[in-house]
Amino acid sequence: MKDINNQLFNILSEIKGSGSFISNDIKPFLFSGLEINGIDEIGFPINAIQIKDIIKVAHKAPFGKGSQTVLDPTVRSAWEIDASEITFTNPEWKQFIASIIEKVKPDLGIEKHSVSANLYKLLIYEEGGFFLAHKDSEKEKGMFGTLIIGLPSKHTGGELCVRFDGREEIVDFSEPSSQYKIPYAAFYADCEHEIKPITSGYRVCLVYNLVQAKSNEKIQLSHLSGHIERLVKIIKTCEEDKDIPKIVLLGHQYTPSNFTMQALKLNDRPKAEALLQAAENAGFYAKLGLVTSYQSGELEVEYNNSSRYGRRRSYYDDEFDNDDELAENGTMGEVYDESLEIEHWMEEGIPPLRNISFEKEDLISEIILNEGEPEEKQAEGYTGNAGMEMRYWYHYGAVIFWPKKYQYDMLISLSTANKLEWIEYYNQQWSEIKPSEITIIKKLVEEGFSNNDEKVDFTPFVQLLINLNDEQYFIKKGKQILVQIFKMIRIDTWIQLLETYPIHHFEEVFETVAKRQKKSVTNHIFEVLLRLNFSENADSKAFVSNQFKQISVYLSELKLVEKEAKSKKVLRNVLLLSMLKPTDEAWLNDTSSAFTQVLTRSYVNEVLIGEILSTDSYKKSELAKQLLEAGKVDLVQRINNKPQPPADWSRSMPQYREYHKKVWAILKDFIESPTQQFFDYTKVQAERSEMESAVGSVTIDLRMETIKKGSPHTLRLIKTQAAYEKDLANWRIDVSLLEDVENW
Repeated sequence: MKDINNQLFNILSEIKGSGSFISNDIKPFLFSGLEINGIDEIGFPINAIQIKDIIKVAHKAPFGKGSQTVLDPTVRSAWEIDASEITFTNPEWKQFIASIIEKVKPDLGIEKHSVSANLYKLLIYEEGGFFLAHKDSEKEKGMFGTLIIGLPSKHTGGELCVRFDGREEIVDFSEPSSQYKIPYAAFYADCEHEIKPITSGYRVCLVYNLVQAKSNEKIQLSHLSGHIERLVKIIKTCEEDKDIPKIVLLGHQYTPSNFTMQALKLNDRPKAEALLQAAENAGFYAKLGLVTSYQSGELEVEYNNSSRYGRRRSYYDDEFDNDDELAENGTMGEVYDESLEIEHWMEEGIPPLRNISFEKEDLISEIILNEGEPEEKQAEGYTGNAGMEMRYWYHYGAVIFWPKKYQYDMLISLSTANKLEWIEYYNQQWSEIKPSEITIIKKLVEEGFSNNDEKVDFTPFVQLLINLNDEQYFIKKGKQILVQIFKMIRIDTWIQLLETYPIHHFEEVFETVAKRQKKSVTNHIFEVLLRLNFSENADSKAFVSNQFKQISVYLSELKLVEKEAKSKKVLRNVLLLSMLKPTDEAWLNDTSSAFTQVLTRSYVNEVLIGEILSTDSYKKSELAKQLLEAGKVDLVQRINNKPQPPADWSRSMPQYREYHKKVWAILKDFIESPTQQFFDYTKVQAERSEMESAVGSVTIDLRMETIKKGSPHTLRLIKTQAAYEKDLANWRIDVSLLEDVENW
């Protein structure tokens, strides 16, 4: 293995440069003051009427063929206007272009060069317009690349595909151009590129020549293909090695918040690109991540008084104002704890492996870990009896790769969310997916999902079932999993799934889910039915009708006795369904009975009556009327039993805990006395506190106050009419609510 590592680093050491073959980004809109000879100033976004006017003064765009310039609509279909016909009246536009160049230069690895952008053409691609793969010819002396700036104009299609040395980048201007933003892409003239057909609207863009100022060193793009071929041979020798994944450290540290391909420093970018491409060519998966080496240990600080590190609080107070200053001035002494992990992954590319473990010996690196300044550090001053502590985080850029043949072994131990990331990746690649990869996904699914966290979105799994379109697999495995994750699937995804497979397969799924007795899950059933009811598919409508008949059964599985929001939502969804489907007397009676199994005051007032009175639209629902009547009956019964004040001061003994038995034995005669309203308990604080705790732990018409005269103090207990007053207040609310019901 050591020999393989040496070979790998020998090749990587030959790769120089810091840039990519393309740079692209999106800028906020800036009004350019664009004027074209023969036309008024152009407004933005450029609409179809303006574009048609521009086309009237434009000409068909030719292309270079050898030493000739030819027109051929089978190769290129576009309109163009020469730079000489174009003016920008906003003086800020020049600075805008300069800001793009400053961003492009580090991306292309030409920071040290002086570069200008010279306007060449304005291009218009209308619906059906395109440009087949080609390379740009040198339009002027010193030209080394092209800059394309998209102008705000609504369109779809027209993707820019740029290729170099076996690599491809696709840039889509359509979304930002349609949202009043300005996308751009810059690339070397050596790159082959094409414009895909426009599917709607107009793609309008400015084309600039990127020109190098006079320099002894010519700007040119380095080819990686030779290095990649040699790397492929080395990587393939690791194919049978089950000690995976392989982790190759690059040469620099990076902040987790700015870890992108464009941000890779110096030679790291071409090395990373070469490794990624070589891994793919060798039949491996590869991903960029940050290997984080964490250390915590003793904080050492050089103080002005020459003490090496503070042992007295006064040193810390006098020298430094806060922990940030300690971190800046301190260093790591003795290391107490250290670890290695990959927590941060680059967004580009395949999904990550979020919980892989490895040791220092597993790293393929020429870097000595933990040397020099860490990317992050944190200090903590004295806290109580604890000494001062320093923490270091070194974040090393790395390429992680593993053979595709061991993909299942890599994925099986991942979290549910991480597995779903990979399933989503395969869904996106479905048109190009291999049978072996489908086998891996199926096997992964058949192992089940270990985490049913309701925050996890299982849409990727459902999309997999849709892509497979395999009825037998759905019956054998899909249905079982759907029962477990029912609520974690979005409504629109459910509709797609229901319209993919024979809908009778879902009867069992819905009925089984309802038996789980969870309001949130049952609500999800109702929400799916509400959306599915609007389907034009006859089978879908029949399914909703069958499920509609089961509503009372589903409700009977729930405990609808509380005033919680979930109960309200259940009622709301059923009422909405009742207004969309025909109802008969039997259905109304069964459903009404399910909603009124147990009637508590809070449930009747807040849920049944509260929800129904919340909107006049429920007046169309016979179920709402029937439920409101049931609520009204319960309400009238309560109102007819107006609370009466207690006849005397006797109160019932409360239900108390055994360890307060002594206290309640002392209070029993006082509690049950019809004449005694006050009880004074003059005891030491511990005994008073015990009585306070006992009384505070139960519901009873008593309030307490401490009389601090004398020693020991006196705890006075005073009987009240709080229960009666509360009941009377509730009765008055019920009277008002009955009036609202009768006026509805």
